[in-house]
Order: sequence, then C-alpha cells, then structure tokens
Amino acid sequence: MINFIKKYIFLILSVVVMAYTIICDILMTFSISMNTVLLTAFILLLLLYYMESNPLDLEERSPSFLRIFIKVFSTFFFVGVSGLILFNILYPKNYLNADDQKFDYIIVFGAGISENKTEIMNSRIETAVEYSKLYPSCKFVLTGAKGGNELIEEAIYMRNYLHERGIDDKRILIDPFSINTNENIVNSLKLIKNDVIKRNAKENIITRPFKNKDDYFDLDFLNVGFMSSEFHLTRINMMAKKIGISRPYDIPCETNPLYKPYMYLREDLSIFKALVLNQIKV
Repeated sequence: MINFIKKYIFLILSVVVMAYTIICDILMTFSISMNTVLLTAFILLLLLYYMESNPLDLEERSPSFLRIFIKVFSTFFFVGVSGLILFNILYPKNYLNADDQKFDYIIVFGAGISENKTEIMNSRIETAVEYSKLYPSCKFVLTGAKGGNELIEEAIYMRNYLHERGIDDKRILIDPFSINTNENIVNSLKLIKNDVIKRNAKENIITRPFKNKDDYFDLDFLNVGFMSSEFHLTRINMMAKKIGISRPYDIPCETNPLYKPYMYLREDLSIFKALVLNQIKV
C-alpha cells in the first residue's frame, strides 16, 4: 500500500485537487482566479507524475530544460502558495479584552450571496447577533455592495437579517457601495467618523474626535472591531494599519472546514494583489 501511494502520489493529489475544485464550484460562488490557481496545481501535479513515471534513459546525460523548468516552477509554486497560507494563519491578531473593555463599533464585512449560497455570509451575521447581545451599546457598520451575480446589496441583506433577529435600526450603519475590502474599511470608517461627530454634538459623550490636525480623525480612542471570516482578517488587519488604525480588533467568524483550504487559497491571491497595490502594511 505504501509503495502504491509513493508511486502514484502526484496522480492521487491531482485527482484530489480537481475533485475539490469541482465540489467548491458547486457549493460556492464560481471564481475564475481560484480555478486558474487550482487548475495550475492540477496540471503541475500531472506533469510531475508523468516525469516520475518516465525516468530518464540511461543514455541521456542530463535532464531536458523542460523537465528542469517544471520541477523548479512546481517547487516555487507550491512553496509560495503554502507560505502565504501559513503567513495568513500565523499572522498575529489583536483581540479585545472582553473582561474590562467594550466595543464601540463593529464593522461587519459582507460575503457572496449569489444563488442562495449564503453560508459564509450568514456565519458573519450570526456572529454579529451574538456580539449585539454581549455589547448592547455597540453599533454595527454593515458594508458590501451588490456583486454581479447578487440580487441585493450585501449590506442590505445583512441589515434585513439583523432586523429579523430584533436588532434596533438605531444600532446599524450601512455602506452598500463598497466593492472591495479596502473600500469596505475606508467607507466604514467615514461612517463611524460622522456618527461619532453627531453623537458628540448631541450627547457630549466622546471628547476627542480629532488628533493634531483637523482633517485627521483619531479612531484609536474607540474600540473598533473588524468582523469577518478568519481567513479574511489578516488582510483586513494589514489594510486597517495602512490607513492609520494602530489597534484594529479582530473578530473571527467560523467557516465550514470544507471551504477553508479553498478560501485560504483565494485569500492568498487577494493578499498578493493588495501588496502590489500598496494597500497593506505588514
């Protein structure tokens, strides 16, 4: 059995990758970028299996350039992908000490809701419902626009969901226009800023909304939570720090274990893209 696995390991892995891709495409929103990555992994594994099954002839003095290229590229590909996933998992998160601190605002990030595939989204909103009971004075910022395959804005979907669970509309701020994580953060912080200024004027409960310059809004005196799936929090954290939030508090939401490898792979691409666009601060 062990010898069989050793002989066909790359073939077995290629079949697993393709089967997993098909399952995720059926159960989740189809992603061209993710399918490109997984298809690349599938092809590389098949090529590695072929090379292992067809070793060099004794008459050949050295491997061909193509064989060398495939092995080198495969090594960089799989090590790079694995490294990014490990970085995402191990990146230090910042959590609020619930014993003596309270959240002032919690930003809830939207997720895909096309074709009634709402499991990840609903996980985030259910976590928001739990936190609404733990922190009765906390306000929630719901952020997310309508995607190409969605019938309603993600923020509106979340608001309707919270209404059904009895959350007062006075505790909800909505951003239905942001189309990516960076916009989610920037526009949500603007909503918080405006709400803080309004509350300060009416109730005189927040005393220092500005820091140094009049155009720089200081949110570090507030406890702002960033609520999303655990695979998403690393990028959110780094983007928030890039914008100027020195203490972004992470609130992880559970993800179905079946989807985790797929979503961490997908997040790898997003982190790399954010790095290229200079949107993150490590």
